[in-house]
Amino acid sequence: MASFKRYPVVMLMGWLMMLPSHGMAAGVLNLSTTELRLVPDQRQGALYAQNTGDSPLYLDVEQALVLNPAEKPEQLLDISQVPKPALLVTPSRLVLAPGQKYRMNIKTLITPANNQVWRVTFRPRENVIVQAQGAEGVSAPLSVSVGYGVVIYQNSATPHIHSNTE
Repeated sequence: MASFKRYPVVMLMGWLMMLPSHGMAAGVLNLSTTELRLVPDQRQGALYAQNTGDSPLYLDVEQALVLNPAEKPEQLLDISQVPKPALLVTPSRLVLAPGQKYRMNIKTLITPANNQVWRVTFRPRENVIVQAQGAEGVSAPLSVSVGYGVVIYQNSATPHIHSNTE
């Protein structure tokens, strides 16, 4: 019987733990998708970035061409280093207010001769810096940067069929 009387208190504590903490303001990035496939002559998908947090979110948006898709480690070539990029994602910097949703501009510049894979990374401009002190008393700062990624598969005009014969 005593456990039955404590039930409302436990439920109340559970509900209080689920409420957002007003002491810690933070921007929270939510991307509409993690993958996009762009096929010539078909309707293009959309990519939305949304701040579901309670403070402004400052983002750097990086675009890179994946030179060796499906291999480890990935070799990325920054968009500024690509001689004739077939795809452009803008803007490269973005500020989202709390609750704001923004549609990213994805522009196909040319249809590539071969299929291409692009990686778009959203990096909040907030770095977490941890100060740790070792056994000898030497401090070693550690900087953590979190990135949220989207992969864009850009298909060529003619589909390529890979044969199993090599």
